[in-house]
Amino acid sequence: MYTVKDHLASEEYFNLYWDKQKMIAWTDLGKVKDLNPYYQSDKYISHQTDNKSIINILYGFARTIMLRYKFKQLKPFVKPLDKLLDIGCGAGSFLSFMNKKNFNVFGVEKNTTALEICAKKKLKVYNSLDSLPNKVFDIISLWHVLEHLTQPEEVIAKIHDLLNSKGVLIVAVPNFSSHDRLHYKNNWAALDVPRHLWHFTPEGLEKIFFSAGFKLLKKSPLWLDVFYISFLSEKYKGNNLAFLIGVLKGSYFTLRSLFSKKHSTISFVFKKEAV
Repeated sequence: MYTVKDHLASEEYFNLYWDKQKMIAWTDLGKVKDLNPYYQSDKYISHQTDNKSIINILYGFARTIMLRYKFKQLKPFVKPLDKLLDIGCGAGSFLSFMNKKNFNVFGVEKNTTALEICAKKKLKVYNSLDSLPNKVFDIISLWHVLEHLTQPEEVIAKIHDLLNSKGVLIVAVPNFSSHDRLHYKNNWAALDVPRHLWHFTPEGLEKIFFSAGFKLLKKSPLWLDVFYISFLSEKYKGNNLAFLIGVLKGSYFTLRSLFSKKHSTISFVFKKEAV
């Protein structure tokens, strides 16, 4: 379907293919067996804590806004002291925020640098689901994580087991059917190959979770993501005015999605149901 360049770490090219039945796209890794080297980049912003560049400062400001927005999406379904597990928690920003809201927080993260950062923050973060001391949670979150998993259906089945009978799950992923993806095509930054193994449409993602025993409660756009994705996409195209054009196009995509609902990134709140 597409040939996409890894702009972050390797400059290599990877093929993307569309699965019509599942309504998702997938990344062909070719001969790649170990993805760890593809995460070893000082550009990989989700594991950064310092704010040396203007872009990082703006990203940090946007992240603070979005943490409050994420909590607002969850608030109707949760209560303080609930046990929260954030899978792929990175440097622990969401865990720290929810800890201050009096939630009992746990995290899973396999990146060693991110684990060290979480340890300094005194967060309870483990390197795998199997190493968790607590086996029942009220809330589980995956913020831009599902697209990285080699076996997402297996992890979703584990999540179903880890949630209590009334537990809720919140998942956020880039939208493969969004206006910005359709515009940028193989330059769309949210393809992020080879780190993103899967590229979900809302319909495709909902099918996966329905079959795994979850009921959709709510879905909402992550409004600010489109601006960062548009900026990076313009940068990948070699545009010298990437930031300005990214803001303008991000605004245009946002306006269009108000009517079409084809947002750049969407969060889904699911409730566990008996299988």
